[in-house]
Amino acid sequence: MSEARKNIASEDSEAPVPQSDVAADLSGNISRASPRWIRNLYGSGQRGIIKQVRHKLKADDGRLGDIPGSPSQRRDIITSLVKVIATILQKSTDAGKTRKVVDSDDMDLRTQNGSSVRASSSVKITLGKFSADEEKSRVVAPRGPAIAIEASGPSFELPRGGTATLGYSNIATVFDVKLDEETDDDTAGVSEVESMWHYVRYSEIFVQQPNRRFVRIAVITERRFRIIHYDRGGALYSPLIDYHKDTNIFIRAILSLTSKSEEQLGLDTSVQWEIRDGRKVSGTITTSDKTYDLQGVDPSFTRRDIHGRGTVCWPATDPDTGEDLLIKDAWLWEADLDDRKEEYYYLEKARGIPGIMQMKSFEDRKGRASGEIKCFRPPTVDSGETGFYNRIFRRIVLVKYGGDLDEFQSQLEFICALRDAIQAHGKLFSERSILHRDISSGNILLGLPGAPKGWRGILIDMDYAIEIPPDARGGAVMGGAVGTRLFQAYYVLKGSGLHEYRPVQDYLDDLESFFYVMYVLMHQYIGVGRTTSVPFELEWGSDNMDTSSEAKRKVLDAPELNLDKVPEFWSQPCKDVLVAFHEFVGEMVRAKEEFVGDMTKAWDNRPMLSLYEDFDEHYARVLAPFDKAIEALTPKPKIMLRIPLIPTTRANKRALERDDDEEEGDELKAKRVCFK
Repeated sequence: MSEARKNIASEDSEAPVPQSDVAADLSGNISRASPRWIRNLYGSGQRGIIKQVRHKLKADDGRLGDIPGSPSQRRDIITSLVKVIATILQKSTDAGKTRKVVDSDDMDLRTQNGSSVRASSSVKITLGKFSADEEKSRVVAPRGPAIAIEASGPSFELPRGGTATLGYSNIATVFDVKLDEETDDDTAGVSEVESMWHYVRYSEIFVQQPNRRFVRIAVITERRFRIIHYDRGGALYSPLIDYHKDTNIFIRAILSLTSKSEEQLGLDTSVQWEIRDGRKVSGTITTSDKTYDLQGVDPSFTRRDIHGRGTVCWPATDPDTGEDLLIKDAWLWEADLDDRKEEYYYLEKARGIPGIMQMKSFEDRKGRASGEIKCFRPPTVDSGETGFYNRIFRRIVLVKYGGDLDEFQSQLEFICALRDAIQAHGKLFSERSILHRDISSGNILLGLPGAPKGWRGILIDMDYAIEIPPDARGGAVMGGAVGTRLFQAYYVLKGSGLHEYRPVQDYLDDLESFFYVMYVLMHQYIGVGRTTSVPFELEWGSDNMDTSSEAKRKVLDAPELNLDKVPEFWSQPCKDVLVAFHEFVGEMVRAKEEFVGDMTKAWDNRPMLSLYEDFDEHYARVLAPFDKAIEALTPKPKIMLRIPLIPTTRANKRALERDDDEEEGDELKAKRVCFK
C-alpha cells in the first residue's frame, strides 16, 4: 500500500465514543474469562520477590501499601499505585533497569508521526489521513492512560519527533485507574475493553510496535483490578479481583506486565532491532530457516485493526544474494469458514506466471507456543461459541517489486502496469483455475525498472483468492461480498444479500474491478504524484452496498463515458482505453442481468456458461486498447540522417586545407587568451 493509505487518525477525550469503529473492530469478539485464567497466569512462582515486596509495602495488615480506602478522586489512587508499582519493579529480577513506571495522567504521549496525545485534557489529535469510511465516523478517544511502563530493549525506541522520552513506541503496558464505584463485573467489563482499545489501536501500541502478538493491560481501582487482553482474535477481560485479599496474584500480574522478557510482554522476538542512543538503527527478521536484514527500521505496511489478520509487510534483503524481498506476516483463521486455502497455497500454484508476485518461501507456526492465538488465551474461550476463532501465524517471503500502481511516473508506466496485471489475472485463472477476487489499486504493483513485457505490472495479495473448477464457473453460490468496496463489481455488491440465487464472483467481476481501478485513478490524478478529490468516491466506497452498486451502475449504463471530469493531464490514448474498457464492462453487466434477473428465483445457468466460453475473446478485447495506447505513448527512436560526403577534388581540397589552417590559428589565439 502507498504511504498515503498507511495513515490513520484518532481524536480525543471525554465525549461519548461512537460505537462504529470499536464495533467494527471488536464487535462479537469480546470474551469474559473465568477467574481461573488470572490464577493460572499469575498464581504461582517468584516467591522470593513476592516476600520482599510484601515486606516493603507492609502488605500483611490487610491493605497493599498506602492505597487509600475511600479516595475522593482517581488522582489519589494514581499517586499511591505509582509507588506500589515502583517498589515491585525495584524488587524484580530486572531491578528497574529496563522498565520504569511513569505517572502519565497529565503527559503528552508521542504518537507515530510525532504528534502528541494529551493524557487527561481534551485536545483533538490528527495522526494522518482517514479513509472515506473513517472520515464519516471519526473516533473520539477517552482520556489517556493514568500510568505507563516505559521500556527499553530490542523492540522499543524513544518517540520520534521532539524531545519526549515517553510514547507508544516505548511503552510495555498501560494501566487505567478509576474509582471502584465506577466499575463492576456485570456491564463495565465490555465498556472498559472498548475504552482501553483506543490506547492499543488508535494510540498505536500495535502500530508502533509492529512485532506485537498481543497486548495486556490493567484497570485498577482502590480495591480491585482486572486484566484486559487484546490479540488478533479480539479481546478478553477478566473478572475483578480484590488485590488486597489476593496480593500475591496482583504482584505477579504486575511483574508479568512489566517483564523484561519481550516474549512474555507479547512481542515477536524473531523481529529485532539494534538500538543506539534509544533509537532503532537497523534490524533483522528471522524465518524458520534464515535471518534477513530489514531495509530500514519500519514495516512498509501495517494493518490498523486489532481483530483480523494483523498483516505487517517488511522490506528486507537476503544477506547472501543481496536480493530485495518483501516478508509478509499475517494471522489466518485455523479453519477458514468458506474452506478457502491460504495465500501461500495459491502463490505456490502461481509460480512462473508473469505478472504474479512470486514466493520464495513460507513459514507456518501452527503448533508452536508463539504461533497460535489460543496459546495466549485460556482454553475456556477457545471455541466458536464465544465468538473466538483460533488464528495461526504465517510468514511468507516474497520477491519485492516496484511501488503501488498510483506511484506511476508516466502515463506509459501506468498503462503498461495495468495491462500486464490484467493479463496475469487471465493466465492465473485460465492456467491455474485461481480467481483473485480482490482487485484494487493497492493490489497492483509497478514492475521493477526495465522489466520486460508481462512483468511491468504485478498482481499481489491472494488472501481472498479461491479455486474455481470449470464445472463451477456458472450458476449460484452462497456467501458475502469479497473485495475492496471502492472497486467491488456490481453483481458482487448487488448479489451479496441474495444468497440463494446470486451468481458466483467470476473473472468478469474482477475485470470490472480493474476498470474501476483505472476509472478512479484517471479521475484522481491531475499529474504525476498530484491528486484531487473526486466526489463519486463517497458513493462508490459507501458502507451501503446498494448505494455503491447503484452509483457504479449509473456510470456503466451511460451510452457514452463522460470524460469531462478526467483531468487534462491524461492523454487521448489513455482516454481511449478507458472508453473501450467502459463499453466492455457495461456490456458484460447487462448480459448477466438478462441471465440472472432480480436474483429472487432460480435462473438457467447455461447462458452464463456460454458467456464464459468467450474467455479468450474477452481478455483479447480488453487488452487490445492497452496495446494500442502503449504503442502510441512509446517514444519513437530518433533516426540519424547521414549527410552525403562531398567528393574531394583538387579545388575543394585546397579550400578545406585553408579552412583547417584558419581554425588552427583561431584555436592558438584562444589558448593564448586562456593562459594569459
